[in-house]
Amino acid sequence: MSTNDLHDNLGPGLLEEVAPGVFSYVQPDGTWFINNTGFIVGESGVVSIDTTSTELRNRAYIDAIASVTPNPVTLLVNTHHHADHTHGNYLFPDATIISHTSCRDVMMATGIPDYRSAFPSVEWGNLQFRAPDITFEGSTKLHLDGIGIELFDLGFVAHTEGDILAWLPDQGVLFTGDLIFHGGTPFALFGSVQGTIEALNVIEAKGADVIVPGHGPAFSGRDIKEVLASQQIYLEFVQETAAQGVRSGRSPVEQALATDLGEFQNLTDSERLAGNLHVAYRENPEAGYDWVGFETAIADMIILNGGQLPHCVA
Repeated sequence: MSTNDLHDNLGPGLLEEVAPGVFSYVQPDGTWFINNTGFIVGESGVVSIDTTSTELRNRAYIDAIASVTPNPVTLLVNTHHHADHTHGNYLFPDATIISHTSCRDVMMATGIPDYRSAFPSVEWGNLQFRAPDITFEGSTKLHLDGIGIELFDLGFVAHTEGDILAWLPDQGVLFTGDLIFHGGTPFALFGSVQGTIEALNVIEAKGADVIVPGHGPAFSGRDIKEVLASQQIYLEFVQETAAQGVRSGRSPVEQALATDLGEFQNLTDSERLAGNLHVAYRENPEAGYDWVGFETAIADMIILNGGQLPHCVA
């Protein structure tokens, strides 16, 4: 593993060759807007899996690619529409960008979200909007100088409505996007708690040797079963906590405030429990819950966080 020294205020991005010609780029500490990317190097070009959040972080990622190969990035995969995975699209002008149809639809509807009021200390840089060029549903396959990269969706809502995974069967490497937060609190506010659980089953069935998650360290070998199980246990905890709240007549934020996180207290971004509970209430047939919208759910996360905005050091 090698470490790239990035700009002084960014901290190190960890560049690792996880299989021959396949690299993960993991950004500690994996919290809000600090995501992972990765790339595959061929004889004539490079395929990038996602971009990252701020202009500086994206330029640091581009420098990391250049430290490995002079070849251009010719294809760029967006695993889903969230800004920390798509903000850097414009910095790859020669790349064809591919995503799920729903991913592009949401991006076209929202453009570049203005996070400056929510995270005023973050230097976002001169961000410019660029949407995917090619979309698909189901599955497709990329070919990079003899390297096969299988892209597939889940067929159901999980982290978002348009999640896709990138699978390299010959190398045994799976890029999951934000279907996994290794060491962090899973986040289903823009998708489905139950769908995310089902996505973990799909991931396990691939039998990967190495998994590169959307946030947190890459993992392999015997750690795979443990990490997937820990993610599922948390999501089932959210469902049971929601059921308790419904039985007690509490709102999602009231239930969140009354909940002891127990074994999950050391996960980063624990305020996500409030947002996750809104989704779990919506999915609970006993709740009789009317969806209140993302703004209210996010406001409840701030309440759970002691009235403070979520911690973001991007």
